[in-house]
Amino acid sequence: MGSRADPGFDPGRSIMGFTLRNGISFCRVGDRIIFLDIVADRYFCLSPEAEHSFRALVEGGTPPPDDAHVQGLLARGVLMTSAAQQAPVACRPIVMPLTSVLDLDLPQPALAGTTSALCYLATTRVRLKMAGLGQTLSWLSTRKSRLPTSPALPEGQVERIMAGFVSAARIASQIDLCLANSIAVASRMIAKGIRPDVVLGVQLGPFSAHCWVQHGDQLVNDRVDMVRTFTPILVL
Repeated sequence: MGSRADPGFDPGRSIMGFTLRNGISFCRVGDRIIFLDIVADRYFCLSPEAEHSFRALVEGGTPPPDDAHVQGLLARGVLMTSAAQQAPVACRPIVMPLTSVLDLDLPQPALAGTTSALCYLATTRVRLKMAGLGQTLSWLSTRKSRLPTSPALPEGQVERIMAGFVSAARIASQIDLCLANSIAVASRMIAKGIRPDVVLGVQLGPFSAHCWVQHGDQLVNDRVDMVRTFTPILVL
């Protein structure tokens, strides 16, 4: 997932479309567009002029081939040219959850469940530090893709997993670690044959980002009031 522009780009040639470079996603928050680059592990916005050109691409318009802002996005590796007739697509929508596993009466955690949660939390933090966000999310996505789309789950499996993480949180602080916590929870769910969604969301006024796990339309490791103000920018 390199950050260089398409080496074959020629402003004078016929271009069918544009696509985002792998590892970049975006969403609309109010009247602004926010980008996430998981390779560089950063969020960013465009200048008003560049955003205007980008909106034209997204909404089906075709800026002139020598549009300076489009060329700038290509040079920065945000956009790539495509032989197919396509345009950049925003983060896929999700069903915003109305309930949370944390609001249920969770079972008493077993020692093995708490220990497992602590191990997943520790290894996730190490993986993020050593491999970075992009490779960590790619690793998680690959594991998830190997699971059947509609697995038969033992009743109460998600609740038992979260009981272990709630117990682990009393030992290992989770303050400001929503990303590592969510990846750890999702990784544990995948290991148990469950297909979770890891959602990264953003909001403005002021800017902030958040991460959570949901299973279908139910939150797994967060509260509804905490996530409802965030717009998803990446769903894994």
